[in-house]
Amino acid sequence: MEGYSQRSFLQKRTEAGDKNVLECGVKSRKAGQEEREMLEIEGLSKETVYNVMTELLYSFNFMVYLFEDWVKTKHPEEFESEEFRRLYGEFGSYQAKRLCKALDISGGGIDVLIKLMKHSHWTVFENIEVEKLTEKSFRMRGIQCSAQKAAKRWGMEYNDCRIRSSRFCNGLFRVANQNVKVRQVFAPPEIGPEGTPENVSCEWLISIEEK
Repeated sequence: MEGYSQRSFLQKRTEAGDKNVLECGVKSRKAGQEEREMLEIEGLSKETVYNVMTELLYSFNFMVYLFEDWVKTKHPEEFESEEFRRLYGEFGSYQAKRLCKALDISGGGIDVLIKLMKHSHWTVFENIEVEKLTEKSFRMRGIQCSAQKAAKRWGMEYNDCRIRSSRFCNGLFRVANQNVKVRQVFAPPEIGPEGTPENVSCEWLISIEEK
């Protein structure tokens, strides 16, 4: 990809002297609050605030899809490269760090991993069913995935999100525990194992495997 460096944006920010990239947004927000609120929410209901923030997230997500499609079309070899795929892991890691700070999350047990997933952007956009299996594992299922429905509306057979979803999850969970294993049971175009409900679009097993 023309103009793309080996080092990621986050790596460059860190090397440039940001001791904690995670704090950048928080510091900017606090600085702005000295003059005004970012959003005038005092007169709004919780439902309205939630709806506004959700619509903004959907807007950002739409831009991500446009960006991915542009890269896939203009630079297909880069879209399939390990370098590009690694960005999804960085995204997961960055999101986890901000969630840990916002929600005061600490530790690395299975309940912490479940909490990270339940507060991730994935559960904002999709109906994610999470089931704790043991003290070391849980299962998550995407129910009637909206991304797959959108792909069909756009004339695609399916949206192949297997690699980027796996990379995102690994990045998200390994902030809390480096011994996490993310296993994809199935995802489109694959069909779920016998007995899987028809409304389940994908299934993942998350486990902590001590070395």
